[in-house]
Amino acid sequence: MTDLTDTTGAPIIQLVADVRGMVPSFYGPSTGAERLWVDFGAGRIGLVSVTAGERLVQHQTAPDPHQDRAYTNERLANFVPINGADLQVPAGTDWARWVVPAVADTTGSAWKLKTSDGSAFTRVLNSGSLLLDTVDVRTPLCIGAPAYGAGQSVINVTNSKATTTTTSSVFRVQGDGSVVSSGTVTAVNVGTARLFSGPNAPSSPKAGDVWVQYG
Repeated sequence: MTDLTDTTGAPIIQLVADVRGMVPSFYGPSTGAERLWVDFGAGRIGLVSVTAGERLVQHQTAPDPHQDRAYTNERLANFVPINGADLQVPAGTDWARWVVPAVADTTGSAWKLKTSDGSAFTRVLNSGSLLLDTVDVRTPLCIGAPAYGAGQSVINVTNSKATTTTTSSVFRVQGDGSVVSSGTVTAVNVGTARLFSGPNAPSSPKAGDVWVQYG
């Protein structure tokens, strides 16, 4: 080993022990050597680098010493987006699936929005219920319906399992603004009045009924 220096950085040719057998402090190669073996005639002695402790502390305090965090972020980029990243969802695939109990569950949540104090706001219950609660602000429910027209339902409440083609509706909001209800519509400006139309008067009229005769 020839690239040795004293503690001031000055090159030295060899290690020389004093009369007591003590070897003065020295530095070996800065990289690539963790243990140096010396032999003064009484057998080999292993010398460990004096910077091991300093380099261990530096390693422990480094933000990503093994580069495992960078590797994990790279591998999970297409599964769980990191803060501020965009999630790329290929066409025809589901981004995530929640498997909930097959029995009715009205307490557990598949998805929940919570504030730092633990208050729950918008959430999707395991029963499938969607509860929309805003966090201390008034925000309307906005439903975009581009290219929807008459006869196309923007909101469609059915009395059976919902599908995109279900027609057994009990309440509908059409793309042209029409509201269709199979039951009674109650409002402060409607009251209990009933509206009839056709060639014959209603068989059991009540006060406030309206009959529009035609035919």
